[in-house]
Amino acid sequence: MTGTPEAPSAGREPARRLFFALWPDDSARRGLAAAVRDLVPQGNGRPQRPDQWHVTLEFLGDVPESRLPAVIDAGGAAASAVAPACEIVFDRLEYWKRPQVLCLVAGSIPEPLAALVHALRSELQQRGFTPELRPFRAHVTLARRVLKAPTQGSAAPLLWPVRGVSLVQSLAERSGSRYVELAAWPPGT
Repeated sequence: MTGTPEAPSAGREPARRLFFALWPDDSARRGLAAAVRDLVPQGNGRPQRPDQWHVTLEFLGDVPESRLPAVIDAGGAAASAVAPACEIVFDRLEYWKRPQVLCLVAGSIPEPLAALVHALRSELQQRGFTPELRPFRAHVTLARRVLKAPTQGSAAPLLWPVRGVSLVQSLAERSGSRYVELAAWPPGT
């Protein structure tokens, strides 16, 4: 794909597959690389590529092109309403059987991050979107297509500084999803 919105079918408006996310800094990337090496069983699953490492704050799915400005507006309003600078501690390894993924999960959510997710959902709802109903769980996927559960439980803590939020488009390609940052807001902007 070229990074353009999906082609419309029979009169439908083009759409983009969108989500709000956090990106790792260099230190978190090094920690994730070590976690993948140490925790993903060899031959059991497909390790997540480093360019795909992120924490999803709010998944929107396919959004019509004409609604993109409203999504960007919601992200800016949420980022300016709270100061999400904080640190997430990923300290649990979990296997999720239904999607067949191995994840690092945060045992607790820092209050500034919970406030950011709440503000995002509120701002999206005010603009006519239907936000997630499930409680937010901070997690990062280490591997996909994991068929057999490895030992789960406590993991060496991985520290992930939160220094802003991004609006991301997911593009389906032969090699897997490619993520393109469309907008970003540092804390309190």
